[in-house]
Amino acid sequence: MRVCMLCPTFPPNAVPCGVGDYTYNLSGYLAALGVSVTVVASTTHHPEPETAVKVIPFAAQWDLRTVYSLVGKLCREEFDLVNMQYTPELFGRLPWIKWLPAAMAVRRGPPVIVTVHTLVGGYPSAKLLAPLLVGASRRIICPNEEVSYLISRYLPFVRNRIREIPIGSNIPGPSADPEGTRRSVRAEFGLGVDSVLLSHFRFAYAGKGIETLLAAADRLQAAGIKFMLLMIGGAWPGADAYYQGLQFRCQGTGVVKNVVWLGHCERTRVATLLEASDIYVVPYDDGISTRRGTLLAGLVHSLPIVSTYPSRPSSRFRDGENVVLVPPRDPIALTRALGMLIASPDLRQKMRDPWHSEKPVLRHSVPMVRGVCLPLS
Repeated sequence: MRVCMLCPTFPPNAVPCGVGDYTYNLSGYLAALGVSVTVVASTTHHPEPETAVKVIPFAAQWDLRTVYSLVGKLCREEFDLVNMQYTPELFGRLPWIKWLPAAMAVRRGPPVIVTVHTLVGGYPSAKLLAPLLVGASRRIICPNEEVSYLISRYLPFVRNRIREIPIGSNIPGPSADPEGTRRSVRAEFGLGVDSVLLSHFRFAYAGKGIETLLAAADRLQAAGIKFMLLMIGGAWPGADAYYQGLQFRCQGTGVVKNVVWLGHCERTRVATLLEASDIYVVPYDDGISTRRGTLLAGLVHSLPIVSTYPSRPSSRFRDGENVVLVPPRDPIALTRALGMLIASPDLRQKMRDPWHSEKPVLRHSVPMVRGVCLPLS
């Protein structure tokens, strides 16, 4: 079976991206199962020697000429199928890549499966051409309930082609010695036995709840609560000034000694820090969701999660049972939730327990994707 994956941000890449990391893991697992995998990436990809996955740095931008050339190449190579990773920003804002599934169908090329991480974005063609993108695709993989609901509601003619498959975590799971990891990390940061370690992991850019988190941390510190907050992950490309501004604001408050800015970290380092954490706090402005790889990183380590109410009802996240949820952009509610968990080791353990049984579900995304692909080959 010969599969082509389309993902401009496939790593190693000058542009860090969760979708790229997901595609990297998926491609590697498929190759290990005996599938011949070729990835078409952007020219920001840095090739690695001697890998089981062939990577083609194809283009710097995805204009009409590039997409026309890509369609021809995909047809000539005689792949069994093409899996296109999609978000509105992944290929840039030009409209032409959204025509690819239709062009492949007209040319009688290999079937296209589109994995829709996010369907619509902040520019006109993302919304206007969404029906063309998904309508011409043979299968539509939705990593979360929000996207599958959106497509089913507004594009009901493709409902029977939708398969909902969670993305899984890009971060390694727990080590063989979690207690040893915990002792080592706490010693590294000089934490006493009565201090609680909080962690937050994601790229930093506006609208992702970081201001709310820092405001809550400031309130916790003012109340005399002993904690440390690890800010894991640096600035999103183009958001360096924003990231530096967050750090500068911290320096002018009493919370500066409680917040540690770690910047970008290797995946193994992220896993180590999460394994040692007591609470994982990710107060997304637009709600908790399984489409967020940063959330799944916390779940795979069975951490107590503090986040925000989802944009639409979700059966997976149950406030007070397996997560603690607060309204978005509400530092007072977030302070209250964190204070409650910090004060109660028993409650933290209660929040950990449900995710031990959920972790196998998160790991099944690769065989589920393969199950969608095989009938089309």
